[in-house]
Amino acid sequence: MNTRPAICLICSLGGFACPLLADSDPLALLSDHFAPELADGELAHLRGRYVSTHGISYFGIEFISTLTTAQAQQTAAMNLALSVVQNKPKLDVRIKDEVKTVTTTPQSAPVQGAGLVQVVQLEGSGNSSVNQAGITLTVPEMTGQIVSAGNYEHQGNLGTASYRVSGNYAGLQLNSSDGRVRLEQSLRGTDFSRGLLQLNRVRGDGLQTLNQTRIWLSR
Repeated sequence: MNTRPAICLICSLGGFACPLLADSDPLALLSDHFAPELADGELAHLRGRYVSTHGISYFGIEFISTLTTAQAQQTAAMNLALSVVQNKPKLDVRIKDEVKTVTTTPQSAPVQGAGLVQVVQLEGSGNSSVNQAGITLTVPEMTGQIVSAGNYEHQGNLGTASYRVSGNYAGLQLNSSDGRVRLEQSLRGTDFSRGLLQLNRVRGDGLQTLNQTRIWLSR
């Protein structure tokens, strides 16, 4: 059983260093492709700045959660981007699923802590579960369905992907149909003051789960 999450802590926008996973782990090669290590000097000019005309012009977060079994794979993904257009802030939220609006609100996991909080809970054998976070300075091309505040849902081949956008929560959950897997990634708290959560909860055998959070910054 692999119980070692790939952890990259955000400390005052410092450099990132990911611990290596064993070569036998099928997720081991994802780190370099998803979040290349950044030198401290590359982030120095971004410290202490706000999203503004003369500060950071673009701040974005991408959540990607993936569940893989021996038979199938399902991915849930969303982007949140705050940019400055003609001296005015613009919030862009996109979901990379064909979703429907729902009235029920998915409950966030009662996890304490602030900043970047990463949780892995495993029961069973032959599982591989990873929480991964990284920073990139390249602004991506935004794709997906544009949404406003509300609750959204997509029924996939392995379970239900739930998305919520509100004043104190923005994120996704991927819950397997049999209740054995729960993946969650979110910004939490009033004005998102509690920071980022990555939750990876697995009960079963032979499952692969991956939470990825990528932060984009640009001047």
